[in-house]
Amino acid sequence: MTCRRLYLVTFEFISGEYTQTFHKTFYVEDKGNLEMEIHNYLDDYYGPGNTSEIEDGVYYYWHGEVAVKPIGWGEIMSLEQIAGELI
Repeated sequence: MTCRRLYLVTFEFISGEYTQTFHKTFYVEDKGNLEMEIHNYLDDYYGPGNTSEIEDGVYYYWHGEVAVKPIGWGEIMSLEQIAGELI
């Protein structure tokens, strides 16, 4: 039986000069699956077919007007850790 792990991934949303970080959790078996889940999440971020381009890990939408990129992740071992990461 494969053990699944919970990861908290931090993303950066970019629109012009405006940037904002946000977080999302992923429950996966290993880091390889995590990278695939992150790709699937960002590829469908604005719905199927709305990704304009993917370059150097940055996902561009609406012909480059908006971009989202993953900027880090860590495995979550406790609820206290999640609260500390989000503060």
